Amino acid sequence: MKTSQLVNALIRHQLPALAVLLAAAGASAADRHKVDVDAESQDGILLQRIQQEPTKPRKLALLEKYAVEFPKTTSIAWVYEQLLRIYKDDKENDKLIATAEAMLAVDPADLDAAYDALQAAQSKGDSEAVRKYVPLSWDIATKTLQTPKPADPDDLADWAKQMEFAKEVIAFSEYVLSTEAIQESDPQKKADLLKALEARNPQSKFLAMARNDKPRIDLASLSPEKAVAMAEKGLLDDPDNEDFLVTVANYYMQREQELPKVLSYSLRLLELLPRKAKPDDSSAEEWEAKKAKYSGWANWMTGVIYAKQARYGLSDRYLRAALGSLHEERLLAGAYFYLGYDNYAMAGEQRDKGRAIEAVKFNKLCAAIDGPYRESAMKNLEVLRNEYNVE
Repeated sequence: MKTSQLVNALIRHQLPALAVLLAAAGASAADRHKVDVDAESQDGILLQRIQQEPTKPRKLALLEKYAVEFPKTTSIAWVYEQLLRIYKDDKENDKLIATAEAMLAVDPADLDAAYDALQAAQSKGDSEAVRKYVPLSWDIATKTLQTPKPADPDDLADWAKQMEFAKEVIAFSEYVLSTEAIQESDPQKKADLLKALEARNPQSKFLAMARNDKPRIDLASLSPEKAVAMAEKGLLDDPDNEDFLVTVANYYMQREQELPKVLSYSLRLLELLPRKAKPDDSSAEEWEAKKAKYSGWANWMTGVIYAKQARYGLSDRYLRAALGSLHEERLLAGAYFYLGYDNYAMAGEQRDKGRAIEAVKFNKLCAAIDGPYRESAMKNLEVLRNEYNVE
């Protein structure tokens, strides 16, 4: 395997993702509500047509027809459930909210409907609707958590999934409520929102942020798409916000998109973090740990991008700087892999056997970590053995 083969091995690897947690995505793909089909009734005939219809547009038309003509039947909650899924997929936020309202009138305990309405209101930027559905979602989720553990072992998995979903809805509702407080310009309304947040959770991690008007992305509460959208918007007013910079850089690095932007943001982080003052809501220890973590990520992203640009000396420098701050095996394996490649390439360019020895060292470290880089690292060691007679 010559240099061109190593380049191909390099390109085949997807960049290992930094840890990003998704927001709540729904309790279950299974139907929550039952359908009751009486084949001899008008609504039963229509239900049969809905169940048999294979095309989405036609099924949607039939579901909407049923909702208008038979709003009082025992199957209406099932129909609303199907409509909610379609409207959510199609991002029809107004119809989603209206249908969620109809569902909650039939089943006030339907957590998915309340959560769907909250997400739709947030997507629309409808602050009034958001402030309506935050407490509603939170309250339904709280009641859901009080559901007793089922005695039947076959029901445990669904119960556990529902409990986890309820916890995620509460976390998301808490985050959204704090965001509303941050964005509220009226002092009295802002105070009311903060009071509501504190009443619901006096230990909320978002209280200090909301009181200090320092919005920060909490990836545990947002989907990556929403997090990056908020971060990119936030950077317009606060271009040195380290949380925003890391969020955007990480998002595009995962997808290997807009790498020049990732490189720019990573280098900006490395320039601003050493001189940035500690936030009031962090202890000195927390701030130093955060700076080290973010610096490690920024050095890692910078080094990997430089490797892909064949700027091997710069890549080597930044990846070595990252090593002391990387604690995830995925990131360490990636750093070792690219360091091995950098030093192999420089050994050839500079006719420097010392670089080949460094390449062996890093490929051995990479091969010692189980993961997607191991096989390529083992092959690279064979190449180095054949070309440079180094072990």
